[in-house]
Parts: sequence; structure tokens; C-alpha cells
Amino acid sequence: MVPLQASVNALTESLASFQTRLCAAETLASDNFSTLAAAEKTIKTLKEQNATLMDRVDDLENRSRRANLRILNVPENSEKGQSTVKFVSEMLMEVMGQDVFEKPPELERAQRSLGPKPQEGRPPRPLVICFHRFQEKEKALRWARQNEAKYKGSTLRIYPDISADLARKRATFKNIKQLLYQKNVRFQLLHPARLRVRYDDETFLFNTPEEAQHFYDQRFATRE
Repeated sequence: MVPLQASVNALTESLASFQTRLCAAETLASDNFSTLAAAEKTIKTLKEQNATLMDRVDDLENRSRRANLRILNVPENSEKGQSTVKFVSEMLMEVMGQDVFEKPPELERAQRSLGPKPQEGRPPRPLVICFHRFQEKEKALRWARQNEAKYKGSTLRIYPDISADLARKRATFKNIKQLLYQKNVRFQLLHPARLRVRYDDETFLFNTPEEAQHFYDQRFATRE
């Protein structure tokens, strides 16, 4: 009986030790779960703060460009040795005429986009220009939207100079704009990235392409 009792006692001690270790493991696991939950909450908060900061940075970047325009298709070497500022100012006067400017507009900066000079037959580098007066930039942009700009046989494309992130946001409206155009619905993409639609003598504003698509589906998709 003595050996049997000794075995029982040893088993009891082993079981008690196991239970102690199990309790310790459960406590550690509970602490780890709490730590993980707190970490996930912190990460979520940091992601939200980072997104907000990135939006603010992008907004500041676009505000710094509000007097800028980007001009495409100006042939390379058109400057012919003169300063790019002087060349672009005189080119705008020549292309747009006195309907827009009484004299060549004053520019703060004008330069080709960074990058190597393209090989022959490739599109020329865009010109990025900054007007001294915001109002003159708006006049030039308004004219470019209503007229075809021609220079040395090339059709110029003139756009606001915006950040890459904002350009991506504006590009998300491309499909719905095509659908509205096919229905002869008047629309305008507003700054920074909102779509204004005129339909049945009413004006609608959409902050996302999904909102605009829902509007389109309600008005047109059910009729097709």
C-alpha cells in the first residue's frame, strides 16, 4: 500500500503543478489578448490620424499650386534659348490673344517637367507655369475650356496643376462622366474632386463616383 500511496501523492502533486502552470498560461494569454486588443485599437487610431494628416498635406500641396497650370504638347526647343518664363508668357498672349490678356501675363515660374528630354517622335515634356496673379490663371483656364488652343501646328492641352493623389481621385469620375455625356447631361468636375450635375433644371453635387452612379441608375438605367 505504501508504494501505491506514494504514487497517488506524486500524481496529485504533478496535477496540482500542472493546474498552476495552466492558470499561469491562461492569465498570460488573457494579458496578451488585452495587449493585442489595445495595440489594434492604437493602430486603428494611428491609421485614421495618418489618413487625416495625408489629406491635409495633399490639400496644402494643392493650395500651393492654385495659381499653376500644366500645358501639354508644346514642342520641345520652342524656347530657342530665351527664358522659359518669357517664352510661355508671349506664347499665351499669341495663342489666347487680347480676349484674355491685355499684355503678356506676368509669371512667377515656368519650367518643363523634370525628366530627360524625350526622343524624337515622343510627346514633349509638359510645361508647368505659375501665374503672378491668380485671376489671370483663371482667365486662361476658362478660355482653354471653351476654345481650342493651337501653337505651331500642335493642339495644346491646358489643365490645372494638381497633385498625383488628387488626380487619382478626379480620375475615379471618368466612367460616370462618360455615361452622363452620352445622355447629354451637363456636368462639371469641381475642385478638388466633386461632380456637379445639371438635370431637369436642378443642380446635384456628388462627392464620390458611387453617389453619381446611384443618381444615374435612378434616372436612366431603369428606362433602358
